[in-house]
Amino acid sequence: MTTPEDLPPEYAAKLAELRAAIAGARDWATALTEAVRRLRDAFGKYQWVGVYWVIHHQLVLLAWDGPEPTEHVRIPIGTGICGLAAETGETVVVPDVSKDPRYLACFPYTRSEIVVPIKRNGRVLGEVDIDSNLLDPFGPADRAFLEAVAGLLAQKYPGD
Repeated sequence: MTTPEDLPPEYAAKLAELRAAIAGARDWATALTEAVRRLRDAFGKYQWVGVYWVIHHQLVLLAWDGPEPTEHVRIPIGTGICGLAAETGETVVVPDVSKDPRYLACFPYTRSEIVVPIKRNGRVLGEVDIDSNLLDPFGPADRAFLEAVAGLLAQKYPGD
C-alpha cells in the first residue's frame, strides 16, 4: 500500500502545494474552494471534484470544480458510491461506473469514481468525490494522495 511518504514526485509536490494552500486559507470556505480547484488541475484525470459534508444525516455539496454542476447536491448516507463511503468510513474506488449498480449517474462522460472520507477522531465529517472520464485511472498513489488531502481538510475544519 502506498503511503504519503512513498508518493511519486508529482503527487508529493501536489500534496505539498495543497498542504500550503489549505493551511494558508483565510477560512474554511476558501480552503474548500482552493482544494477542489487544485485537485481538478492536478493530473489531468480528475474531471470533476467535489467536497460533500455530512449535515443532518445526508451529504451536502459544499464546493466543486468541473465542467458543469451536478444535480446531486444532497445525497442520503448509504445511497450511491458517495453514501457508501460516508456510511462505511472507507475509501471507495469504482474503476468502471457502468458496472456498479450503486453509482448515481451525474454526467454522461464519467467512467470511474473515487470517494475518500474526510474523518476526524474516527467520525466521517465529509468526503472528497472525484469523477474521471477515463476507465480505471485511480491507482494506489491516487488513493494515498487523496486520503492525505482528506486529512488536511479534516485538520482545517473549524468545527468538531
